[in-house]
Amino acid sequence: MKIRLIDPAYKHPYISHSQKVIKNIWFAHLTLTTLAALTPPDIEVKITDENVEPINFEEDVDLVGVTGMVMHAPRAYQIAQRFRQRGIPVVMGGPHASSLPLEAKEHVDVVVIGEAENVWEGLVEDFKNGCLKPFYKADGFCSMEKLPFPRLDLLRKDEYMTVNCVQTTRGCPHQCDFCHVTHFFGKTYRCRPVDEVIEEVKRLEGDFLVFIDDNIAGNRHYAKELFTRLKPLKKKWASQASMTLTRDPELLKLAAESGCVSLFIGVESLSSENLKDVNKTFNRAYQFEEAMKALHDHDIMIVAGLIFGLDHDDEGVFERTLRFCERNRIELPSFFILTPLPGTALFQRMEPEGRLLHKDWAQYNGATVVFKPRLMTEETLQRGFNWACKEAYSWNSIFKRVFHPQQRFFTRVLSNIAYRSIAQRTPEGYLPSLSRILQRMNDTIPLQNTRDLIQRMGEKIAEKKLLIGQKATDTLKLYSVYNERLKTLFVRLEGSIDREGAKELTKRLRGVLNVEIQKVILDFKDVRAFSSEAIALLSRKGLLQTEEGKLWIAVNIPGTSS
Repeated sequence: MKIRLIDPAYKHPYISHSQKVIKNIWFAHLTLTTLAALTPPDIEVKITDENVEPINFEEDVDLVGVTGMVMHAPRAYQIAQRFRQRGIPVVMGGPHASSLPLEAKEHVDVVVIGEAENVWEGLVEDFKNGCLKPFYKADGFCSMEKLPFPRLDLLRKDEYMTVNCVQTTRGCPHQCDFCHVTHFFGKTYRCRPVDEVIEEVKRLEGDFLVFIDDNIAGNRHYAKELFTRLKPLKKKWASQASMTLTRDPELLKLAAESGCVSLFIGVESLSSENLKDVNKTFNRAYQFEEAMKALHDHDIMIVAGLIFGLDHDDEGVFERTLRFCERNRIELPSFFILTPLPGTALFQRMEPEGRLLHKDWAQYNGATVVFKPRLMTEETLQRGFNWACKEAYSWNSIFKRVFHPQQRFFTRVLSNIAYRSIAQRTPEGYLPSLSRILQRMNDTIPLQNTRDLIQRMGEKIAEKKLLIGQKATDTLKLYSVYNERLKTLFVRLEGSIDREGAKELTKRLRGVLNVEIQKVILDFKDVRAFSSEAIALLSRKGLLQTEEGKLWIAVNIPGTSS
């Protein structure tokens, strides 16, 4: 009996990777190699990763298994059709099939729902006996104990950056709305016995490996034991972790000492409002720069995941995000367009809102707009994303992010060159015309004179002169979001404002009331100290109209009922 397990390639004009790029940045997946290890020894099992070798549709095989994420589904269905035309049954599993099993069943003979390890041996036995079921649903979650070592020998090792891949945990303790991990693995965080992990690591050839965990530091006690046990092995490793690791100096130091040289960190957004919207409040935007510094202080290369298109993203998000990456020397920025994957909380929220543009799963790839953004058009989001991808891997940006004294300098440069080859295939984009203006409206204006400031206190308006010795906030902070659909700029003021600050703000406001911006909403809610001259200058009874007939409206004005 012969079984062929297939990992479908993703065919896309500019997202698909050449063989050269795969050898520079790609590491092997463990799903199929683990199933191969669970297959009875009397069965001949082979693996085809279509990303590195073509599929032989004419081979002599008895059963075919395919897997894949959402964007792989159309190709997986094509592969299934080719084999089924020859009368060969096809089994499909993975996140997409688990999210939409009825859809998948229309294209294959058998659908595995959930983690396949718990059902694979039974499925194979049923096939031997000629009684395959249409669906196999995992009963609970796979135990992480006594998992067989993956059959890495079935892969073309020379075609990847590395096949030295090990899994220590499954799941994530967090539940971000856009993430498939919790949906597929459940709201659990399971740890593999450290002894078994260490034994597997010792069996690997070479001195570099990748831990393919979704969050290797999700359990502090477990991570501490793992890192401690790794130290004597003198291996270098990369993995993925949440931002919480950077707030644990002891654990971060131990990770570096155990051989950590690179981490994928899901930064996602520089906006606290965005992070709150997607249930990722454990990411603290005000601590991001400190977090990046902590990683660099331990000589850990940062691969940062950043998402465009969240509900508080306006046209300024692309340049603002790129400058953050350059300022903090993030070695490998990885930009994504927000993608509502089936089964996630984000998908369940957007679908009834009518915000999904279509369900062409091949386009749900993190690089194509498949939904209606809140504050900009679909075209602006797509073009801005394209611009950010190309600009991030321009020589100018690479120089700003990478060219500084550090260890493993050449590794960082070579990684950027590999990513640059991908970015160059991205379609042309553009920086939205309002981007520079929006940067000036997300800024800090220093105070010139605090002598005549009045302090605002409590939920209701209460005014009193600042007493001698009292301190006012010595800056006015501007937080602005532009709604392209409404042609309206929302500006929230925070801190203190004096006459000179009001004049500077007035100057900037006149500058933004250009051809595109029709209205500005100026919110004083978080202004804690002010001068009466400043308020008079900005509010004019709540409304200021320009010569062109455009206007700004002031709300929550101190000393008024607005």
